[in-house]
Order: sequence, then structure tokens, then C-alpha cells
Amino acid sequence: MAHREGWVVVNQVPTRVQTWGGWIEDPLPDGDSVVVCIPGNPGLTSFYSTFLASLHQQLGIPVWICCQAGHELPPLSTRLTCPNDPSLYTTMGQAAHKAAFLQQYLPANRKLYLIGHSLGAKLVSELLRNDLIARHTLKCYLLMPTLERIAQTPNGKFLTTLLDLFMTVIIFLAWIFSLFPTGTRVFLIRCWFILSRQHEVDRGCMEATCQLTRPRQLRNIFTLALNEMVYIRELDMQVLNAHCAKLKVYFARKDGWAPLSYMESLKKAKPEIDVTVLAEQFQHAFVLDNPEEMADILAQEIKKERAK
Repeated sequence: MAHREGWVVVNQVPTRVQTWGGWIEDPLPDGDSVVVCIPGNPGLTSFYSTFLASLHQQLGIPVWICCQAGHELPPLSTRLTCPNDPSLYTTMGQAAHKAAFLQQYLPANRKLYLIGHSLGAKLVSELLRNDLIARHTLKCYLLMPTLERIAQTPNGKFLTTLLDLFMTVIIFLAWIFSLFPTGTRVFLIRCWFILSRQHEVDRGCMEATCQLTRPRQLRNIFTLALNEMVYIRELDMQVLNAHCAKLKVYFARKDGWAPLSYMESLKKAKPEIDVTVLAEQFQHAFVLDNPEEMADILAQEIKKERAK
């Protein structure tokens, strides 16, 4: 079935959803499984489009993703507005948002494969605290996970200092940039990607990056990032002890958000956990550089799990 996207209200917040293989409100095709991806921060669904389309093509089962609450703003035509309650957009607010999404739309007879990238991995951990969701979940794939002490990572220290000093200035500059014609913004962003990564990125990543220039979205993204620094501290041993067998964890070799020293910390805390260090080309933002290669890896793992 074709790709589809749309807007629904989840936990009071207008939420963009993309699906491959069946819309969330339609009867699902025959089968017993659904893959749901929880994005990182920024949590815009289009960053993951190529990755999830490739995953669906290889697995043939429904694949869903919903945005982080407040990270994508609904078009005026929907007449939807985002509430002003700040608690809806914190780390715990995002966890409640994802739990509400699954409880609203996951059929009672379906099993669940969860993919969590970066902050999304921490949110998967929070979802496993929900007994109903945990019972539905067959396996969780945590990609470059930010599971502990994020404020002490190299990128965490840099971002905290940057936002403490310049968040208002950055948002103001983003507002100025948002006034440029769309073609100009797209051209400048494309040039930036080519200069910084030595290649172009796909259309979904371009679309998502253009949205990041909207001041309100950027403020929501930055506010969540600062909240992560406070909230994500120690490993959640309750979840690790209860659900270790359901977890498959992937680390990049060089990652300023989830360094390999944190992998060693995780293995020390739970020696039996299934951890893989990815090849050199995989970076934290794999959706920009290697989305299809990451899909290949996960497709093989999910196929093995389904064959059991």
C-alpha cells in the first residue's frame, strides 16, 4: 500500500503522521505486526522518510512515524492549533504523547516493533514502563541512543552553552531567514549540506530542514533539548532489568551525543544486553547520510525476529 501522511490530534497536540503500508485509521492488511519509529530531536517526520520507506519495502509490513509534539506545526487549512501548555513538550510530555498515540491507533491484536533514534530511544524506554505497550512490544531497536548523562556529552555541553547565550539570537536569525523566498532558502540549505557533508540530501531531509527555520518550531526544539539535559541523567535500570531481552542497541563509532564510553557504561550495567557498534560511515544523524543502509540492517534484524 502507498505512502500516506496527515494530521491527527494526540494528547491535545496536532501531530503529523506518515505511514507506509496502511493509514493509522484504516483496517490494516493481513499480518500481525507494525513498526513504529520514534524520532529524535528535532523530531520532524520527513527526516526519516527515505529510511522508513526502504524499511517498509523490505519488510512488507506497516511502518508508522509521528512527529515530536510541537516540532511540526499544522497548516492553516487544518484549523488545528498547538496548546500553550509547556508540559506537553518536555521529555516526559513527549513520552506521554507517544504512549497516547499507540493507545489511540495500535490495534489490540497487533504486535509492535519499536525503533527509537537518539532521544527516541529514551522515549522507547519510557514506553516500556507502560505494561500494555510492553506486552504488545516484541523488540525495540535503539539507534544512537541518548539513555544517560546527555548533558555531560561533548555535544550536550556545547549545545547547553550555545543556547544559554544565544538562543534568542538564533531564533531571531531564523525568523529573518524564514522571510526569504522559498527558492532562496532551499538553495542556501542545499549549499550548506553540500559544503558540510560533501553530498546532497534527499527531498524529505530538505523539507524538514526548511521547516527548522520557523521560529516557533525552533523554540520548541531548543526548549526540549534543554529539558533533555536536565531529565536524562542515569540509566533506567528498572526498564533494563525488566526488558533487556527486548532491546537491540546500536552505537556509532564517533558520536558526540552517545559516545562509545556510554556503550561501555551500558554493558557494565547490563552485560547481557545486545549491543552493536556500527561501521565507520554511520553517524548520529544517519538519516542524512545512510538512511537506506540503516534500513538494510534493521530489515535483516526484524526478519530474523519474525522468523522465530
